[in-house]
Amino acid sequence: MFLSQLSLRNFRNYRNQEICFNPDFNIIYGVNGQGKTNLLESIYYLSVNKSFRTNRDIDLANAEGSEFLIKGIFNKGSFSDQLEVNYTQNGQLQLKVNNCKTDRYANISNYPVVIFSPDDLLLIKEGPSIRRKFINLEASRLVTSYLKKLKDYQRVLSQRNYILKDKIGFHRKIELLKPWDQALVFLGTEIIINRVSVLESLKIEATPFFDQMSSSHETLSLDYLSNLTIAGELCDINTDVIREKFFELLLDKREEELRRGLTLQGPHLDEIKISINGSDARRYASQGQMRTAVLAIKMGEVKLFKKLCGHSPLILLDDVFSEFDEVRQENLISFLKDEPGQCFVTTANRPDHIMSLLRKRHAIIKIDRGQASHERDRADH
Repeated sequence: MFLSQLSLRNFRNYRNQEICFNPDFNIIYGVNGQGKTNLLESIYYLSVNKSFRTNRDIDLANAEGSEFLIKGIFNKGSFSDQLEVNYTQNGQLQLKVNNCKTDRYANISNYPVVIFSPDDLLLIKEGPSIRRKFINLEASRLVTSYLKKLKDYQRVLSQRNYILKDKIGFHRKIELLKPWDQALVFLGTEIIINRVSVLESLKIEATPFFDQMSSSHETLSLDYLSNLTIAGELCDINTDVIREKFFELLLDKREEELRRGLTLQGPHLDEIKISINGSDARRYASQGQMRTAVLAIKMGEVKLFKKLCGHSPLILLDDVFSEFDEVRQENLISFLKDEPGQCFVTTANRPDHIMSLLRKRHAIIKIDRGQASHERDRADH
């Protein structure tokens, strides 16, 4: 699968732009502030229907307007799909696939894309909510039913918290909580199992890349930390055992929950621990180690999408080479050369060094004040 064409109207600093891409490798360069990251953001938004930089759709519209349009053609073997995302002046998001209207996130796994940007270091640096958001997104794209389970769980959690906060009698609260306890445990257990499965698969795919990038001098670990204290590995535990423990802990926390008006057990409080050489990366890793670890996780996603979806995702790398030494740059290029999927790389400098390492068809695209222009394409060598 690859993105062959992209059209932008009033997206960030792009007023009207049409551009064709190389099916293998696209090097996007230009000085800072010209719109390189905006271009990657438009591709990501077209695929996932959300931005990796903001939660507000209106932020993506041109500064002088309140609407934007993104169109793209994805080629899949002998056929192609046209995707269209139109954010209108009244704040509505209209989505179409081959001119047929569709719902937001309905195609979240059909046109997979993996992004690595400087802000992704927050996956390690920030608190648990960032890592929960990450695993929720990846599980939603990799497990067919996960997004529905997550939305249902969030509705149950909201209703349960409402009851806990409500100023009604103790016994009345206990009766009202019973069906919501059952729903919370059932959905929460499914979410935990899906998350653990995705994380275990991601660990298997990310570890070899990290090993390659660090020249086998460091080790990466990814562990799911549940607030359900169960002996043993969660991936090896029976579903019924998890549910039983979940119910038990809800009962143990009942008085505290009633006092605080909050649900104190469940996957909405869980965490992912990222470790390097056995130590918590958030506390002990250097900037370079963090960058390598996050990139390994993202390249692990690439392998996982390819394995589960049957085709390679688009790879978007925003300013990835600027903080890597020459050895790690060469290791990354070596990995990308072997990947059959389409890749987009941004750089602030002339891409001569990247081109010298790359032996693959590629296009060179210059960005200048929200305008993209092809410098040249190179055929296979």
